Amino acid sequence: KKPAAKKPAAKKPAAKKPAAKKPAAKKPAAKKKPAAKKKPAAKKKPAAKKKPAAKKKPAAKKTAAQEDVISDASATAGGDLWVQAPGVVAKEVVPDTAHSVEVFGTRYALYKVGDDFFATLDSCPHAGGPLGGGDLDGFTISCPFHGYEYDVRDGQCTSGQPFEVACVPVRVKADRVMLRVTS
Repeated sequence: KKPAAKKPAAKKPAAKKPAAKKPAAKKPAAKKKPAAKKKPAAKKKPAAKKKPAAKKKPAAKKTAAQEDVISDASATAGGDLWVQAPGVVAKEVVPDTAHSVEVFGTRYALYKVGDDFFATLDSCPHAGGPLGGGDLDGFTISCPFHGYEYDVRDGQCTSGQPFEVACVPVRVKADRVMLRVTS
């Protein structure tokens, strides 16, 4: 038999000299808190791909009255619009009459006194009666519900009650009656 070859001895690392220890002040033992769980880093989303442009749906057809309202709308400073009263032609309105019209979901009472037009909100402030269905006598409209009377020029109640109806400016442009409404 051959004698077993001796393996060279592993070198030991050089021993470090211990640092001089400073006497530590004794502190009460602190309670160890459990290590907080780290939330996994949020994954970055890949850049969004642009979707192909959706086909535009054809616009819903508007009624003739809506077309008239929109085609004659003109903006003023402050967000107000002058809008045609739908279905109203100035020369066809009988003098000394009241009518109700609706513009953008709000009802208005339209009055013609002589050759002049006036408008208020259509609802009586007392009980909501339709002023456009009331009796017009000169510049005074009476509510068909309880007879409260209002001056169509300034909205003041002329029958002694503490009410006032909001007035809306009106103008006639090319035989179209226009109301100034807030957008």
